[in-house]
Amino acid sequence: MIISTRALEAHIGATVALRGWLLSKQVRGKLAFLGLRDGEGVAQLVCEARSLPEDIFASLGSLGLETPLEVKGRVVLPPGKTRPELAVSSLRASPCDPDYPIGRKEHGPDFLMEKRHLWLRAPRQAAILRIRSSLEFACEDFLHQEGFYRFDSPLITPTACEGTSQLFELDYFGKKAYLSQSGQLYAEAGIAALERVYTMGPCFRAEKSVTRRHLTEFWGVEPEMAHVDAEANMAFQERFIRAVLSKVAVEREQDLVELGRDPGSLEFGPGAFPVLLYDEVLALLAKEGREKPWGEDLSVEDEEVLTRLFATPIFVYKYPVACRAFYIEVDSARPELALASDCLMPDGFGEIISGGQRARDLGFLEARIAAQGLGRESLEWYLDLRRWGSVIHSGFGMGIERMLRWICGLHHIREAIPFARNPQRYSP
Repeated sequence: MIISTRALEAHIGATVALRGWLLSKQVRGKLAFLGLRDGEGVAQLVCEARSLPEDIFASLGSLGLETPLEVKGRVVLPPGKTRPELAVSSLRASPCDPDYPIGRKEHGPDFLMEKRHLWLRAPRQAAILRIRSSLEFACEDFLHQEGFYRFDSPLITPTACEGTSQLFELDYFGKKAYLSQSGQLYAEAGIAALERVYTMGPCFRAEKSVTRRHLTEFWGVEPEMAHVDAEANMAFQERFIRAVLSKVAVEREQDLVELGRDPGSLEFGPGAFPVLLYDEVLALLAKEGREKPWGEDLSVEDEEVLTRLFATPIFVYKYPVACRAFYIEVDSARPELALASDCLMPDGFGEIISGGQRARDLGFLEARIAAQGLGRESLEWYLDLRRWGSVIHSGFGMGIERMLRWICGLHHIREAIPFARNPQRYSP
């Protein structure tokens, strides 16, 4: 019976088979300890000379890291240990180059990113990827249960969503086109047909930021809802965050522990997440020694300072119109403010969600498009959504990598995606 390394605990005393790759080895006379990893985790193999053919045991010392192995043996739990081991009775190794380039010594981040196609195999990286998979499925599961329909938006578009300075331009059969910054505008078309939709896929931003939390290609989940205003949108975001984190904490408990994260830290106590107005945030930052002129967007450093003051996620609400996208609705009481919010995660991690109520007035949108130089012709289809059947609607976008970075406690976002892209890297 072939099982996974994670299933060993359920088979103590039984004879089973494992398949995987050689992670580590120690040969001590007539005893060898091998680390075997598979898609679920790591197991220790105990090989005794008396239990294996002489030639097989003799070959263990020359096995290279990442050699594919098929082994059979009895699952045992040694006294004083918490994890079972496999007492090996048979072993077969496949051919493999013995000079694996990633060794046990410390490697710098540049080297590891150059070898990312191999670094993914490291137990820590594999744990992060398993958590990422659970996070993505948790997002879709929650939205499905809430009556949302998946709505796939194009990746090649004629215009900008978040600003013309952040576009990757393409030659599309002799015409200018761009890689999509967001699926949101297309999701707004979807709500008139289905009321509740979400997009999920890659987004591209030609930002030259080289920071611990920026990527030029990232994945986003973007729900859009008809008949929902900005405040109901924030309440929904809170339920979304709580549900997704709870599911990940249960499903990936062992991986989180192995990363040094307490699964309980993904659960927040009762009480709504605090909602802070932009003006209140400026006052808080001033108390922390960060004076900021009214009208400027919050910087990464501002968010890091602010989120260290709270033990839960917080919302920053009603940003100045000037620092929000063209499609955000304005506050009728204070037209200089946008009904936009960002959700910031605690412990200095900052923004993971940006959202808001979408503007309904055709004239307002036309003026904003002109002011930002976005090009009226390429957005005429979007303006049609206001001409025929527009209702109050809101939505938000969450970056998968940013949320995963917080969940796993990662120093740098490059570990939160299989192959990171930033202004300095597009390979492998």
